[in-house]
This record gives sequence, C-alpha cells and structure tokens, in this order.
Amino acid sequence: MTLAGCQTPAPQSVLDSQRPPSRSIKRDYVGVLRGTIKPGDFTKAEISSVVLLDPAKQIYAFCTRTAERSNPNWSYIGIALYQNVSVDASKNDYRCRDKRLRYYKFPELLNMKS
Repeated sequence: MTLAGCQTPAPQSVLDSQRPPSRSIKRDYVGVLRGTIKPGDFTKAEISSVVLLDPAKQIYAFCTRTAERSNPNWSYIGIALYQNVSVDASKNDYRCRDKRLRYYKFPELLNMKS
C-alpha cells in the first residue's frame, strides 16, 4: 500500500525494461479514446516507453501525457497491460512523472479522426 506523500519512483529494473510503444499499442489506445474525446482537443500528446511492471505476472505498462486547449499543463494516464489487453488505467499516475521514463511524440492521437 502506498501512503500519500510516500510514493516512490519506479524501480530501476522497471525502467531498464523500456522499449518504444508498438504500432498496435498506439492504434488500440486511439481506438479506445475515439468517440470519448473530440478530435483536435489535444494540443500536445506523447506516449511513453512500455515497461515490464510485474515480471512474475508478465504485466506491462505505459503512460500517455496530453495537454488540452482548456488546460495547457500535462495530464497523465497510466495503463497496465496483460497479454496485450488493458487491465487497468489510472489518471494522474505518479509513476508517469518519473523523469527517467522516455516519452515519444504521439501524432496518431493528435490527428485522431472521430
């Protein structure tokens, strides 16, 4: 259990497993958001590397960060994957702010069609 104010950054072993997000991960994420947000709402969008969050259970994770016209500050979402299926999502996940996590431009989300 994590107590507020006592959140630790991701272990180095998790960050050492970083790999760029695949096309299918990007496509699936955009597909999930299609219809829930308006195309063009985001002014900036990035997606993080995929990391091995739980080696024993083979759970992977990645983050997205976006900025909207109404709020220029980054907003973070953390996604956990098991067998390439999203099993959990958390808004403003503190682990997504870890400076060691690599982010990549996410034009697929910026250019999303309705």
